[in-house]
Amino acid sequence: MINQGSQGLILDFLNVLEYWDHILAGFLSTMWLYIWALVLGFILGLFLALLRQYGGRILSRISSAYIEVIRGTPLLVQLFLIYFAPYSINALLKAENIPTIPIGGWNFYVILRLWDKNVVFIFLNHQVLIGILVLGLNSAAYQAEYFRGSLMSVGSGQLLAAQSLGFSKIGGIRHIVLPQALRRVIPAWSNEAVYLPKYTVVVFYIGVVELFAQAHYIVTETFLSLPTYLIIAVVFLITITIISKGLDVLYSRKRIPGL
Repeated sequence: MINQGSQGLILDFLNVLEYWDHILAGFLSTMWLYIWALVLGFILGLFLALLRQYGGRILSRISSAYIEVIRGTPLLVQLFLIYFAPYSINALLKAENIPTIPIGGWNFYVILRLWDKNVVFIFLNHQVLIGILVLGLNSAAYQAEYFRGSLMSVGSGQLLAAQSLGFSKIGGIRHIVLPQALRRVIPAWSNEAVYLPKYTVVVFYIGVVELFAQAHYIVTETFLSLPTYLIIAVVFLITITIISKGLDVLYSRKRIPGL
């Protein structure tokens, strides 16, 4: 038998779920940020790892400095620095009567009509662009260390053997080292792929309407904080579980036998 307290809690959850269109819009925005940040972080992180491992004295130090600065400073600080930098630059340019940097005032969005409700998905504007950039640059520093560890695990002997067979250094890295390293790195790299969706909530502070921002809106409309944030937590949990299981399947198919 369900008591009145349980009935009230169920009704609270149902009231929050009436805003499913906002939850869906926020989820799409979060996944959009996540995918682009992960791709940007992968490309830049791999490049940084290669520079740190094979770039020589100068390039290796530049790569190391970037990684240490990004990993040693809070993500929120990085977000605010990059977001507010153009405004500060514009103030200086305006004082010197120099044309300023155009900021904001543009949106690219899609409106999906589902079950008599409009789901508005903003896939690009000034805030979203900054969010993707900051998340990607931050993720790159962490991904670089995963890649570097994987590159080191291959061993320098294989690269030397490839060069003795006529490969150039770049050719040996590309055809011998990287194919092995990218397969070996999947278990460690999956940590960043799993954590990154949770990092996306910080872009709420610069006005990106992602899942956490939509949760804040729902709370202001319903005053139901606990049910709202529990539902958002469940959405994140399901999403991250699917990503984690998908990466496990990928590794089981791509792993090097015997390792």
